[in-house]
Amino acid sequence: MMKLLSLGLGPLTMQTRHILLAILIAAVWGVNFVAAKWAVTDFSPFLANTVRFSIVAVVFLPFLKIVKGRMRILILTAFLLGVAHFGVTYWAVAISGGVGAVAIASQLSVPFSTILAVLFLGESVGWKRVAGVAVSFAGILVMGFDPVIFSYWQGLFLMAIAALLFSVSSILMRSLKDVPVTTVQAWIGLVAMIGSGVLSLIFETEQVARILSAREEAWLGIVFSALGSSVIGHGLANYLFSKYEVTVVAPYFLIVPLFAVSAGVLMLGEVVTERLAFGGFLTVLGVLVVTLRNKARHVERADAAG
Repeated sequence: MMKLLSLGLGPLTMQTRHILLAILIAAVWGVNFVAAKWAVTDFSPFLANTVRFSIVAVVFLPFLKIVKGRMRILILTAFLLGVAHFGVTYWAVAISGGVGAVAIASQLSVPFSTILAVLFLGESVGWKRVAGVAVSFAGILVMGFDPVIFSYWQGLFLMAIAALLFSVSSILMRSLKDVPVTTVQAWIGLVAMIGSGVLSLIFETEQVARILSAREEAWLGIVFSALGSSVIGHGLANYLFSKYEVTVVAPYFLIVPLFAVSAGVLMLGEVVTERLAFGGFLTVLGVLVVTLRNKARHVERADAAG
């Protein structure tokens, strides 16, 4: 047991109440794709991100503080996650005709993380994880050739880029484990607000007019993304990650696309085609294989620790 603790490995199974909490988080993140779609109907992508993280910055302002010796990596991580990842995500949703496919594509962050771990962390992978990565990308290709989705293939491509950016920021986040989560969230909010605001001023127009004319639906989407997804969703996820390893919690977040697709059908009137369903199944299956193999390696480390 002492060896297990020294390796920083948490419990290998989750309590029922924590499983239900993980499912709730997945539901919030899934519905957030619809909220993002509502937001970008009136707000341009980087403006939407600016307003969203302005709210987040205000909420976490009391926790904003200088972390000596860590500011460079902290600012870089905040930029990649808050400005780049979420900004590109809003962009992807804005140019896409639906949220189901882009929500499924967001799951590519898992195989991307595996690829990055091999390239930059020297991690070795077996054939099962390689196969999982291949199947997940094959699923995206299947969806991309759906006539409906092909009409906005650029959105699917941008969502894949957003997933890659999330993977990079997640790897950088590992070096910030000793920094309080609330402090990290505060810097993400501040950097995202400033960075997205600058990008909006450079690449977008009519910001004031958009804000003044935005409908209630768009504001609801912004507020839900800020408070529901960023503050509550990520806050609860960080709570679970403080109790369990990522490999224990992550499998439950694979149902995010299920909630996103369901929300798209119920709230936006989207239609689920056979190719979307099959491509989505392949993508999630591939991600599931990678996730379960990551968890198996975690268990193997625990057994080796005695």
